[in-house]
Amino acid sequence: MPGNPRLKTKSNLSIQEYGAGILLKNLSALEGEFEGVRKGEDIEAIHRMRVASRRLRAALPLFGPAISAKKHLIWIKHISRLTKALGAARDSDVQIDHLNEYYQGLPPGPARPGARRLLLRLRQQRQKLQSAVNDALDDVIQSSILMEMERKLRPIIEDLQGIPQTPELCSLASNAIREKLQLFLEYEPYIDQPEAKEELHAMRIAAKRLRYTLEIFSPLYDSELKSYLKVMRQVQELLGDIHDCDVWMVFLPEFQERERIRTLRYFGHQRPFQRLVPGLEAYLANRSAMRDQSYAEFLKKWQIWRQEGLWDRLINEVTAKCVQTQSIPPDLSLDVVPSPDMDASE
Repeated sequence: MPGNPRLKTKSNLSIQEYGAGILLKNLSALEGEFEGVRKGEDIEAIHRMRVASRRLRAALPLFGPAISAKKHLIWIKHISRLTKALGAARDSDVQIDHLNEYYQGLPPGPARPGARRLLLRLRQQRQKLQSAVNDALDDVIQSSILMEMERKLRPIIEDLQGIPQTPELCSLASNAIREKLQLFLEYEPYIDQPEAKEELHAMRIAAKRLRYTLEIFSPLYDSELKSYLKVMRQVQELLGDIHDCDVWMVFLPEFQERERIRTLRYFGHQRPFQRLVPGLEAYLANRSAMRDQSYAEFLKKWQIWRQEGLWDRLINEVTAKCVQTQSIPPDLSLDVVPSPDMDASE
């Protein structure tokens, strides 16, 4: 047999089995949203599919090499394309949803025309994005990538009973969580710099990746890592609010200038545009105030989390699990399997 043979153990198989279960769960969640996303009527459908695609994208690098050293790279490529198309549409949905709520709460007055025009343009933009979403769905279906993943993963969990508890799996969990936590905490120096927009946005992305990693491995732990997941959801939400406001504060002046030029070209003068200005400036002021509020809340909560030693506790918990599983003897057999860089089915 090609490759370097090694003893086949229950511990080695545990990574494949656990990973296949995680991937199948999120694959099913993604497939369940196809109809709703294609219709484009329920903004939560595209949100759920986007989350499922992100969770798949987070799990594939962890378990893919053990499941299929070659195929998992192709899977990642296709899922990433889908995630990107869903992301643009989801971001647009969030903008429209918030602006519509803001508009509905406005009293009759000079702020309404500008907000109404902005809402119109965003809805027009969202319609254009739907075609890109449908194209991405078609690409995934035509590639047969989802069926291929299903065929590969389903047999792996046929004989699985309960959650595997092996040193290899717990070591994988510990290393992955530690790595994502370290990448997340690298942005801590920028927390006291409200003007560090790019770094705070990067911290949000790192928080999202840490959260998904915690979710993937949470069933291995008695606490299910619930307290850390709760905090990471708060981090992601607050940094997300900050980033959303930053996006608005760049977008709104640009939008205002585009509408001014559009009006000038159509009417030959700017008078109709002037009635939009109060509403656009009011919404800009609203986003600026919300940014300050979200940042202050994040800073306050971060200080509390640091005082509680939250991150040290997380490291201690995943380390203790590794120590505990070291005492579990592996179930050895004399069967030989290919080395990790080979896949006997390919």
